[in-house]
Amino acid sequence: MKLIGRDSTLSRDILPRIKRKKPFIVTGQRGIGKSSVLRWAQEQYEGEKVHVSCRTAYGHMLKEIAKAQGLEGTSRMKLAELEKQIMKGPKVALFLDDLDRATPKLIGFLVAVDERWPVYMAGVEPFREELKRLLWGKQKIRLKPIVRESRTKLAELCVEQTGTTVPVSTLANQSRGIPGRTWAMARGEYVREDSERVEGEEINIAPVLLIFVAGIMALRYIGMGMGERDIYMLGGIGMGAAVFLRYFIFSLMRK
Repeated sequence: MKLIGRDSTLSRDILPRIKRKKPFIVTGQRGIGKSSVLRWAQEQYEGEKVHVSCRTAYGHMLKEIAKAQGLEGTSRMKLAELEKQIMKGPKVALFLDDLDRATPKLIGFLVAVDERWPVYMAGVEPFREELKRLLWGKQKIRLKPIVRESRTKLAELCVEQTGTTVPVSTLANQSRGIPGRTWAMARGEYVREDSERVEGEEINIAPVLLIFVAGIMALRYIGMGMGERDIYMLGGIGMGAAVFLRYFIFSLMRK
């Protein structure tokens, strides 16, 4: 599996931990590529392993785990008996996706197996309070939008595999580094409005506001002792500066 724009994260954060069998959790906003990274990690893991999603029914998840362990006759077992057999069965690495959808019953089971098996997870924060025990001590790897240089490569791949008529430049620019959004646009699926901000690309205007406040204080100091006409002129200059500042901020937001 080739993940465009994730080379650094995979080589620096994921692969070393997989080789040492050290569990971690992949987080980030929806569509950022958490599931793909978790699947890639599963491919690199050497040993018995199974991939399950918290979106599926609890009983189905247990049967998938039992199947990976090589257990037989589990289809007719009740959940309580199946849980016991899994706990007694061979060790298997669990790659758990959509952690934010985990139910309290599933969380209880995961906490139990976490003491014996390596559990690798992916999900959207914030997580349920009950998950704190499961997450304790695990490295959190937070995915960010892919860099601009890789967005065009991803867009080209989407065009090649989907046959979309959406221009590569449009996919690369409007996706804003969110792989899931790029694929959705290429398939003609619904995506968020362009005006919505993408995590990791928010504009930090704190320095601008600091300069603005400092300017107001400076104008007030300069205005002390001035006549009424001079104060009006100073106020006009301040209003002009405010209009320019507003234009500057909106220009940054459009970019």
